[in-house]
Amino acid sequence: MLKKFFCSEKNLKKIYKEIDKMNDFNIEISQNVIKIIRDIKKDGDKAIKIYTKKFDKVNIENLKVTDKDIKNAYKKIDKKILPAIKVAIKNVKRFHLIQLQNLKGFVFENDGYKIVQKYIPLNSVGIYIPGGQAPLFSTVIMACVPAIVAKVKRIVITSPPTCNNNINPYILVTADMLGIKEIYKVGGPMAIAALTYGTETIQKVDKVVGPGNIYSTMAKKYVFGSIGIDGLNGPSEITILTDESANPNFVLLDLLAQAEHINGHSLLITTNKTVADFITDYFINNKIDYDVTIIIVKDLKRGVDLINYKAPEHLEIIVRKPEKIINLIKNAPAIFVGNYSAVAFGDYIAGANHILPTNGTAKFSSALSIFDFIKHTHIVFCEKKALYKYGEKVEKLAEKEGLLNHKLSIKFRRTFK
Repeated sequence: MLKKFFCSEKNLKKIYKEIDKMNDFNIEISQNVIKIIRDIKKDGDKAIKIYTKKFDKVNIENLKVTDKDIKNAYKKIDKKILPAIKVAIKNVKRFHLIQLQNLKGFVFENDGYKIVQKYIPLNSVGIYIPGGQAPLFSTVIMACVPAIVAKVKRIVITSPPTCNNNINPYILVTADMLGIKEIYKVGGPMAIAALTYGTETIQKVDKVVGPGNIYSTMAKKYVFGSIGIDGLNGPSEITILTDESANPNFVLLDLLAQAEHINGHSLLITTNKTVADFITDYFINNKIDYDVTIIIVKDLKRGVDLINYKAPEHLEIIVRKPEKIINLIKNAPAIFVGNYSAVAFGDYIAGANHILPTNGTAKFSSALSIFDFIKHTHIVFCEKKALYKYGEKVEKLAEKEGLLNHKLSIKFRRTFK
């Protein structure tokens, strides 16, 4: 469905409401999803197999992918794709290694004490790879590489068995090329529950990452707290800001590219009525039913305001002087600049991550990175002279909060002979 607005002060409130509708992802966890999770927590593998048969129409005997499954997968794929996968892995790895090199612990030293901050990789992560509408084997690269670079000890992949009672062969081959050996044929809420609580076959993990449909996302929301999650990522989306310098054909294709995802939506914000009319005519003439919205603004400053309110997953900026605009953008996890910077280039091979916050969550979230696979610890080394200098102040603070044992734990040390 194509929608078109002329942005003026009079209808600005209406446009903001329209953006709120685009970002609405306040999912309620259905009782069906809760039941699935509770059944798997209680019955383990047995419940997984029952629900896999019910939802995926597959009778699974062995949940774990075997070496034989991997070898068969290589026989089923187009071998010409392998060089492209290798280049994508190389670029994504190089990008995330730079993140790692810039991640250094530090020491804070003060009178009589010091604090050392160090970074520690997570022990285990589960990576969910969708297998429904499209076999997102590129997501295997995007999710696994930063975990590998961060030195996560155990990396597990789960994906639904939608291809001849097995996981899509392109997903399996990509995982094998990355050295991932622990892979399970399970999708949806069943996978999230198994990774959270563990079963007879699947050992639980510390965190689960990766995109998925509404059901796996509801499951991630429900189990959060028992397990870490990367976020509640909704359908794919794009916002494009243009002036008269934009190539209308490029703009059209990028709007279509993101809108072709299930429930995906695209937003064009432009100062150029010619670009807007070109897109409109194409949709009308070809009876395109994708979710696309066009907003014509009087100037790019208004466009920037709308972008920061929208906080889009993918942002393209195709204007004559992009540098000034880029500096004004506060809420966008991935920005593509100029006519030739297609989102698809970033999605597959540039090196930056394509697992991004959606539905306005870029106001407080970022792209998946090595930071999602590490945690930091601070270590305090305190000498007695530090207590001489700061101890009485600590005691006063603790006393005012009514925590007398806190006070005594300092005072006793400070006065101990």
